[in-house]
Amino acid sequence: MKRHKYVLAATTCALAVTLTAGACTASDDAVSGSGTAKAAAADGPAADGGTLKVGLDRPFTKLDPADGTLTSMPMMVLANALYDPLMVNGDNGVVQPYLAKSFTPNSDATGWTLQLREGVKFSDGKPLDAQAVVDHVKRLAKPESKCSCAADAATIGALKANGPTTVDFTLKAPNAAFPGLFTRSLGYISETPNAEGAAVGSGPYTVESVQPGVSVTVARNPAYWGAKGHADKIVYQVLPDSDSRYQSLRSGDADLIWTETPTQFKQAAGDGLRTATGPGATSTVLFNTKAAPFDDPRVRQALQYAVDREAVEKVVFLDQGTVADGPIGSRSPYHAANTYPAHDPAKARALLAEAGHPDLSFDYLVDNRPEAQQRATVLQQMFAEAGVKMTIKPMDAASLGTAMFQRKFQVMDFVTSMFGDTDSALNSLYTARSPYNFTGYSKPEAEQAIAAGRAELDAAKRGAAYNEAAKAIVADAPMLFLTESPAGFLASAEVGGLPDLSRRTVINVSPAGLWVKK
Repeated sequence: MKRHKYVLAATTCALAVTLTAGACTASDDAVSGSGTAKAAAADGPAADGGTLKVGLDRPFTKLDPADGTLTSMPMMVLANALYDPLMVNGDNGVVQPYLAKSFTPNSDATGWTLQLREGVKFSDGKPLDAQAVVDHVKRLAKPESKCSCAADAATIGALKANGPTTVDFTLKAPNAAFPGLFTRSLGYISETPNAEGAAVGSGPYTVESVQPGVSVTVARNPAYWGAKGHADKIVYQVLPDSDSRYQSLRSGDADLIWTETPTQFKQAAGDGLRTATGPGATSTVLFNTKAAPFDDPRVRQALQYAVDREAVEKVVFLDQGTVADGPIGSRSPYHAANTYPAHDPAKARALLAEAGHPDLSFDYLVDNRPEAQQRATVLQQMFAEAGVKMTIKPMDAASLGTAMFQRKFQVMDFVTSMFGDTDSALNSLYTARSPYNFTGYSKPEAEQAIAAGRAELDAAKRGAAYNEAAKAIVADAPMLFLTESPAGFLASAEVGGLPDLSRRTVINVSPAGLWVKK
């Protein structure tokens, strides 16, 4: 099938050794975008007051950093209202301090010393000091917290407060990228949740009212230690359906929404809307490498040859992204050009015949979003060219997640922001003991290279080790890499302070820097 037929069918359905406060200041730029000040100047003077209305793309169960939903990339616009992070992901994946003044390793990266900013307080007036950091990390490390960060916390052998603003960490194994673990759950320092289930943080806003899974209203924190939020209040509404969320923005029921839908990015300008996006979403295909026939690398490699990544990018993402070439994102400071197998259906057929599966068939699990369905349809056509029958099995997001974590799938769609943080992505997705190794992939050479990279404080040497791992991963094909595509926010023309996120692989916006124009 030629590429134009895909179009027709688809339309029918560099961390530094020592991180110091000089790397960034405690400004909105640190949790939004490097162009925030420039963007704000273009919008004119900031307007204080009023209410900002934000449409969230998923429900939340509780307002606690232990809840992984709250610290997912689309939801950090809520988390950043209530909690300040120790560290943040800056441009091109570089980790920077925020509440931290510095995060310094010993000579072999088995010990790290955190220095906190002085004078920071929780919204209830208690000091956010070294002991508070220790208590927070220990709380989230407990099994009962159900934090997705438990695997990260488990890498810490010991930690202790050494004075009011110093925390010493002793690790079980070297980790030169250790500060990167504190950009989300572990880094959003909070107190134990109150009777209403909300953890107390040090952010620019405090909770006024909440309906879990439905909405939350926050009000400006008058005692905030940093720059005060512009809006008096922010109302967050849970709007899971992408089309309904977009229409709420057009109608004025929302001022700001999250989206990953290509057609909405294309349509936004014509509807008078503003955009703030970054290359935050990587689309992939996961194989269950622990079950036949995908335990045979030849079968996985065959499907690798069957995919025309350029066509997927053009048809599904409307030429707004780029093709992915492996587990190290193109914006990562560690990225080096990777030789990815070219589209070759004949080669795919030959490999399948060699593996004894000339008539391969399988179920493909995918969520119900239109772009996911469209991507699945395009892949189905491509695989058919190689003689493969793929049956699309749509599922709701919760069921899809369960199937992924329990490895109850043959092949499934996987779109993630994880690749925006190379250090965490490699260690999480491709090491045997990680709870996020969804494919079950295990190869000693790859694991040794990842471990060598994590232990290496020299960024160039770390990158070289990571690229050795990336080559092994692409060659073994436990997953297929498709595209890197935009993700981020759409806003009405009345929203000011919208940041430049174009170089952000992890999109992390503080609502404190936004305002509603009067």
